[in-house]
Amino acid sequence: MATRRTTKTTHRASTRDMMGSGSRMITAIGPVHLPDTGEIRDTLMLLARAGGRHTPVGIFPSMQSRRWDYRPHDFLGDIQDLGPCTTAEVPRLLTRLARSNDSTRPLNVAVAGDFLMLDISHGLGDAALALSLLRAVAGGYAGTAVPTWAQTRDTAVPLVRALARTFGSSPARVARVLESRQSMEHAPRQMGVVPWRASPAVVVASAVAGTAAELRRWRDQELPAASVSSLLFAAIARSMQNRGFGIDNTVNVMFDCRRYLPRDATVNGNFCAGVQFSLTDPTDGAEMSAAVSRATSSGRPLASLALSAVTPRRRLRAGIAHERATHVAAAPRARLMHSDVGEAAMLTDLAWTDGPGERLVTALSEPAEPTSIVFTSVRRGVELDVSASLHDNVFDPELVRAAIEDALCDPFALLSRMAV
Repeated sequence: MATRRTTKTTHRASTRDMMGSGSRMITAIGPVHLPDTGEIRDTLMLLARAGGRHTPVGIFPSMQSRRWDYRPHDFLGDIQDLGPCTTAEVPRLLTRLARSNDSTRPLNVAVAGDFLMLDISHGLGDAALALSLLRAVAGGYAGTAVPTWAQTRDTAVPLVRALARTFGSSPARVARVLESRQSMEHAPRQMGVVPWRASPAVVVASAVAGTAAELRRWRDQELPAASVSSLLFAAIARSMQNRGFGIDNTVNVMFDCRRYLPRDATVNGNFCAGVQFSLTDPTDGAEMSAAVSRATSSGRPLASLALSAVTPRRRLRAGIAHERATHVAAAPRARLMHSDVGEAAMLTDLAWTDGPGERLVTALSEPAEPTSIVFTSVRRGVELDVSASLHDNVFDPELVRAAIEDALCDPFALLSRMAV
C-alpha cells in the first residue's frame, strides 16, 4: 500500500518575525460599509488558505521557536460585535481590546457599527500587513478576488539581498554603521524604580484637512532640506514638553526597510527597523530631520534590522525566554518612538459611510517598555491621523492627547526655529 504523503503544517519564521511575536497591534478603520461577520470570517479563511505557509495569515507565532504552526482552521479568534460607536469612541474600544482580547490567537476581529478593528500578533507582520488586511477584510464581500499579496511567496532572504544591494559597493560602511548602532545599545539606568505591569492605552487626534500640505509649504520656505514627518515629530515633542512631560533625548524612529529592496520584491512579514537617535534637542525639527536623512542615505535602518536580530537569536539558542519589564522609573521621562505609515492609498476606494472629517485610520501598538510612547501617523489624502500608544499607569493619556492636538493645530509655532 502506498504511503500517504502528509502536508507540512509548520512554517520556519525569520528572526525578524520572532522579535515581534511578543507584542500586538490593533488597527481600526471607519466608518465604512462593512461585510457581515460571515463574509469577514470567509475572507480571512480564504487569505489563510490562499498562500499556504508562505503568507502570515493562518500561522501561530511563537517566541520559543522558529518553527511556527500553520493552522488555517483555528488561527482566528471570535469576531466580536461591540455595538455602534462614534469616531471619538474608537480609542476607548481599542484600549479595551488591548487589555481583554484572546492573545492565544494570532488574529482577532471586532466590529463596532461601521468601524472595523483587527487585533494582530506583531509576529505576523508590520504596518504594511495591517493595511493590507484592513483593505482585504473591509472590502471582502462574497465573490471578491483574493488579493495578489496573499498568494505571493516572500522574496528569499530579503535582508541579505537588501544589505548586498545597499552596501555591496562599500562593505566597510556596514561596520561603521553597526558601530554607531552598538554605541547606543546601553542607555544609562534610571535611579529609583517602582513595581509596574503593562497597562496599554491609545489616544488619537486628527488634523484639520490640509494640515500636512500647509506643513509641506512651510517646510519648502523655512527648512527645504527637512522631511515633513520629521518636522511633525519635532512639533509633537515640543508640545509634549510644553505640557510638562520630561522628554528623553534618545528618540526612536521606525523605518520601512522595503525601500532598500527592488520594487518587485515582496515581504509580507516584518521588515521595519527602529533606529535610535541621541539628539541634542528632540524638539528641533532641523536636527531631527538631519539625523533621519543621514540614517536613510547611509543604510543605517538595514544595519539596525540586522543587528537587532542578534539578541533574540542568542536567547533562542540559550533557551532564555523573553522577559517583560516589571519595574519603571519613579520619575519617568518619556522615550518617544515615531512611526510614519505614510499614505494609506489602498483604503481610498472603500465604501466610506461618512464625510472625510469623520474618517479614521489608526492603530494601538503596545510599547515594549513602560516609558515608551509610540506615535503613529497615517495620511488619507488631505487628512492626517496621529495616535499615541502608551501605558496609562506611567503617563496621563489625556495630557498626551492634548499635546498631539496642540501639535496638529499649529505645528509651525512649535518648531524650534519659530518658537520663542
